[in-house]
This record gives sequence, structure tokens and C-alpha cells, in this order.
Amino acid sequence: MQDHKLWTRRSFLASATSVALLPSVGWAGTEQTFSNATLVMPDGSTQTGGIRWERGRITGLGAKVEGGTDLGGQWVVPGFTDAGCRLGLLEIGLESSTHDTSASKSIALTARAIDGYNPRSALIPVARVNGITQVLVMPALSGMVPGSAALVRTDRTALSDVTVQSEAGLCLNFGRAGQGHEGPKSRIALMAAWRQFLNDHPRPKGKPKKGDEKPDKKVAQELRLGKRRAFVYANRADDIERALDFIDSAELDAVLVGCVEGHLVAKSIADAGLGVMMGPIDAQPSNFQHPHAVYENAAILNEAGVKLAFRTGDAHGVRNLPTLAGLAVAHGLPWDAAIRALTVNPMDMLGESGMGRLAVGAEATFFVVEGDPLQPRHAVSSLYMQGKPSSMETRQTRLYEQFRELD
Repeated sequence: MQDHKLWTRRSFLASATSVALLPSVGWAGTEQTFSNATLVMPDGSTQTGGIRWERGRITGLGAKVEGGTDLGGQWVVPGFTDAGCRLGLLEIGLESSTHDTSASKSIALTARAIDGYNPRSALIPVARVNGITQVLVMPALSGMVPGSAALVRTDRTALSDVTVQSEAGLCLNFGRAGQGHEGPKSRIALMAAWRQFLNDHPRPKGKPKKGDEKPDKKVAQELRLGKRRAFVYANRADDIERALDFIDSAELDAVLVGCVEGHLVAKSIADAGLGVMMGPIDAQPSNFQHPHAVYENAAILNEAGVKLAFRTGDAHGVRNLPTLAGLAVAHGLPWDAAIRALTVNPMDMLGESGMGRLAVGAEATFFVVEGDPLQPRHAVSSLYMQGKPSSMETRQTRLYEQFRELD
């Protein structure tokens, strides 16, 4: 084991602002190579070798790739994904004018998180320099249908450049979350409302009828036909069971979200064959919506055969996602399973098989780190998005440079 470093305030800040001692790589289309690296592979294993890329795609990988920049054993890791957060929708917690998280109605079929997303948020670079290269941005988990989530990159500032999927899936809420925004006031009323929703939006048969072109009607039809993915949020074990029944009866193309008490019904989730965007990983038994929360949740779900992705559900806390994944490992989740939950699994759940992995032909989006990326003492030294080097500057590093004591 590597010894823990002893940090002074100044040495820590200086490390945080350091620029990788790697060559600046442009977008001229020329082939670029890193060699003598520890590569994190799609199955979560590691191997020594090199990586070569050109025009945003990986063209070579493994022990036979030599030359270029010698990384001296540093790790090359595919970019991490936060599979459910509010990054870019919320800037300052106590300033409501910086909140664009909600359509403020219980059923908002045509609302979209991308319409409130700010790609210039000061929180985004902080997430990026911690290895988070994609996030699934979800509207506030309040109300029955708060709207559609969006998959975005954490690099660049134009919406057209950062958007991968503007409508990645429709969010459906169960349990206490479904009662928000003047929705049903109890679980009994909520489930009655969900049954009514299915009655009001039956699975279409035959040719579309007059009026089906209306936006709300179109979204509901796509959902019922399995043409629009459903992100079904539930935390308490009984709410998860109700969500599973609803998904089955409505024949939805669904992914479960939250599942803080998923360990209590792990077999049922596995039998349903559904992926889980699980989190917050560090959820505590702090309220009546998940009184049985445990840190072993991820390990138990993984052992049952459930495919996992990790989410923070946060804005400011997205930067902590790798450390939280390490917490899951400390409580029984295999390390390789944690890596998959941060890389390939969320991309597979979202139908983006060319992202979130080191593989020939895949997108060259990765970061270079001193060692195990789940250990907070290992700093990310550089990061590449679609083959281009990304800035490691944040608001905090700019403030450090502005106010640091001069020698």
C-alpha cells in the first residue's frame, strides 16, 4: 500500500493547481500515443500497455502500443459518469434564482432538464477535474412525472456541443417523491393516480388517432410503446416493489433509480432484469423514505446479479462520486464492479456503447491519474474528451492563483 501523503494547506492547493507534465495535444487529426500506462479495461480489470487515438477515437490499445509519451505507470481510466444528478441546474443552494430544477407541476410530460442546463456553471469544471466526463441530468425528483433527463458532457460551453441525448428518458417518481408539486398526498392516492395515468394513456394499437400529435400525447405514447426510456425512481423497499409491478404491467423500457433500500428486494430486482442507477451511495437511515439504508447496498445488489450505475443526486457533490464508489468497495462491492458502475454500465443503460470504455473504436474520453482512481489521494493529472485535452482549471484554482502568497 502506498503511504498517505502529509499535506500542508499550501502544498495541497499547489497540487490542485498543477498542470500535467504531458504534451499539449491538439485536434489536428494526427495520431497521439501514451505508453507504459496502467489501463482500466471495460470489464474492470487492469493491464499494462499503451493507448493510441486519432480524431477523437481510440485506434490502438494494449501491450503492443508503444512510443509517444511514457506515463511511467500512471493509470488511464475511461471517463466516469454520474448517472443522476442536478449539475448545471442548480448553482447556489440558498439562492432560488439559480435553481432551474423543476417544471413545478406534478405531471410534466414535455418538460426537459436540458432546457434548464447551464453548461457554464462553475460547478461543472470541479466535477470534470475529478474524472466525471458525463452526467445524466435529471429534473427535481418531485411530482409524478417531472420531465425528461439529459445526458451531457462536462466539457465545452455550447449546449449543442455538450448534449449527447437531450431526452435520454422520462422520469417517473414513486413513494414520497411522487407526491410533490401538489400531487397525490399519500401512497394510496399516488398508486391510484398511476393506475389512472395508465387508463388515460393506453398502449396504442393501430394507426394514430386524431389528437395523438399533441406533445403530451406523443410522449405518453412513446413511453407506452417502449420507444422512450423510463427512469423510475423509488427508494423504500415497498415503493421499489410497487415500481416493479408498474413497470411490468405497463411494459415499460425502464431503469430503476435510487433504490436505497434495494438490498431488501435485490432478488426481485434481479429477476426483473432491470438495471439500477443507485444512490446516493452514502445514504443514511436518516428519514422514513429509507429507514433501512446500509452502506452494503451496492454489494448486495451486485451479488444478486443486478447491473449497477452510480449517481449522486446532487450538484455540488458530483465531484465526490469516485470517493463514494470507493466507499461501496470498502463495504463489500468488488473493485471491478465499482469501476463498471462508473464507466460501461451507465453508458450501456443509455444505449451509448461507444462511450465509457477503453476499446478500439470507442470514444477517446479518459483521464490520467497517479493511481487507483477511487482513492482520493490520487490526483487526476490530465483529462481528454473525444481526444482533446480538457482544462484542469476551476474557480477554486483561479482564486488560488489570484490570492496566493507570493514567494
